[in-house]
Amino acid sequence: MREDRPFASDRSNFLQGRRSCLAAIASTGSREGRAAHAVIPMFGFSRTVRDPLADAKSAERWFAAQPAGDPLAVHAELISALGTIAERSHARTPTTLEAVFRADALAQPIRDALTAQYIEHASRSSRIEHQLWSAMFDLSQAFLVAYAAFSRDLSERAGSGKWQSEMPALLWRQIVHLGLEVRIRLYRYEQWIPAKWAELHALFALALSRRIERQAITDTGGRSSTIEHAYLTVLVLQLMNAGNLTARHLEWVARELDEWCTPLRLTIEPSSVSSFYVDLGAREGLKRRTPSPLEGRVLFLDTRPLHAMLMQNVVVIEQKIRHQPLSDRTPRRSEQLGLLTKLASQVDPEFRPFARRGERTAAAGVVDAIVGFARISGYLHEEERDPLPRVEPGKTFGGTMEFAVFGHTRNEDERRRELARRRLATFGAAGGPWDVKDVSQTGFRLVAPMSAASVVTLNTLAAIRPYGHAFWTLGIVRRMKRLTADRAEIGLQVIANTLVGVELVEQKKGRGGDADYSVEGEHSTLDGRSFHGLFLALRKREGESAVQSLIVPAVEYRPARRFRLSTARSTVPIRFGRLIEQQPDWVWAAVEPLDLSGTADLSARTTMSGLGLSRG
Repeated sequence: MREDRPFASDRSNFLQGRRSCLAAIASTGSREGRAAHAVIPMFGFSRTVRDPLADAKSAERWFAAQPAGDPLAVHAELISALGTIAERSHARTPTTLEAVFRADALAQPIRDALTAQYIEHASRSSRIEHQLWSAMFDLSQAFLVAYAAFSRDLSERAGSGKWQSEMPALLWRQIVHLGLEVRIRLYRYEQWIPAKWAELHALFALALSRRIERQAITDTGGRSSTIEHAYLTVLVLQLMNAGNLTARHLEWVARELDEWCTPLRLTIEPSSVSSFYVDLGAREGLKRRTPSPLEGRVLFLDTRPLHAMLMQNVVVIEQKIRHQPLSDRTPRRSEQLGLLTKLASQVDPEFRPFARRGERTAAAGVVDAIVGFARISGYLHEEERDPLPRVEPGKTFGGTMEFAVFGHTRNEDERRRELARRRLATFGAAGGPWDVKDVSQTGFRLVAPMSAASVVTLNTLAAIRPYGHAFWTLGIVRRMKRLTADRAEIGLQVIANTLVGVELVEQKKGRGGDADYSVEGEHSTLDGRSFHGLFLALRKREGESAVQSLIVPAVEYRPARRFRLSTARSTVPIRFGRLIEQQPDWVWAAVEPLDLSGTADLSARTTMSGLGLSRG
């Protein structure tokens, strides 16, 4: 997959630009404030221009005068200028609209820079993610609001040929920016509300009524496009999304959609029995055709050309992996292969759902949750070191008196539970327990508060434990969907039903005279650096042997090195085996059987059926 290069800008410039953005937005109500933001230097002097978007040339000069290397500063000024144009009292003309079109094209590097920053840095903290996401969303909304103002002017001037000639380009750009909004919302796994679908369908219906849906329009990159093509890219992007696409995946798909959707056309009559359709009078996107009759303003889409193109790419990548299995590009190709396979299944006109590895059953209950490798390993390390928090009498006056009078503390159990709750609160996910909706042999469907879901991304590790139980289950977040402003649905793939925090110490051969010294054939070793890891055991059914593996920080993964794995009760030498999965912050690998006899105490004594959840 092609990689986006992050925009080179330090964090101080980013935060300063964000503050100037907010200050510019706050000053849009002042005529003097708006004028102060539009200063264009010419021939060594400063000339104040009250409307930097008066015409296309003014827009070009205005962009050229903005500071280079700080996209958020330009972003703030542009939002302020678009806000001025969108005011009802502002005198808008076709020339002004051409200026906004030009500004839209010149703003593409800003969008690219913000997108690259988001993909690269959003995972660092929720604050940075919010600032970058808001910057992208605000810019898209500013253009949509400005274009909506021009749409009102155009409808009021139906007899003006000059105004009406701008309609194809205006409709095309409105649909394009709605598509940008879709992508930005999907970064946070948000779904479109029905009103947004109605807005999109209304724009395309207007193009159909004027018979301009296939009129050629030059896009921001100088390529030819049409309103129908822009409309189809929005529909197909929503169709492909199943809640399991990361921001990086979404951007890659969005770049490829322009080519993928080229052979697609909407038709009044279906070209095959199996096809998709969209109802322009409804408030939803593409749907699979069913045997029942359809009513309303329905258009059909044959996705067979798109599916064939995706499957051709799948075959090409499979051949490259087969012929070059040891290439350094194989991990990236494997990721791309998995993504293309998912996309192809979403657009396949013949519905072929993936066979479930386990029957899904409705369940009711709540689970405690810990999110992220660092927090999970930190919590388990504390639990392993001190399984039950001990209450030490005599630390308080009340405790001393109880111990002196009764010989023990009367509410010791309650105090231990309180200490356990405090420990969980230190490492647990924000917002409290998660609700369980259904469970299968291989995973859970959970509903989490947005305070926790906002820090969860796809391929994040999450440990869950039924409320009141002792054993933790480890899973990987494979799917997310924002349900409301307060709740999000999470699909969790279970990878272990026994989870133990361990310490790994790198073993190095002795140097000098020690290199030739051995005991019972084993060379002497020296302890190297140590780090925490997660020892996993997965037993799908009672009576089966547990499959054992390790998850460690990505920077600590050394395939050829030997380590000493230690818990509170055992120590064994191990070596990493087959790589199972690799993510930016963790690596999951099998354990080489050097000597696993000491790990018997780590094996699971629970199965999925013993998780303490009531089945519905």
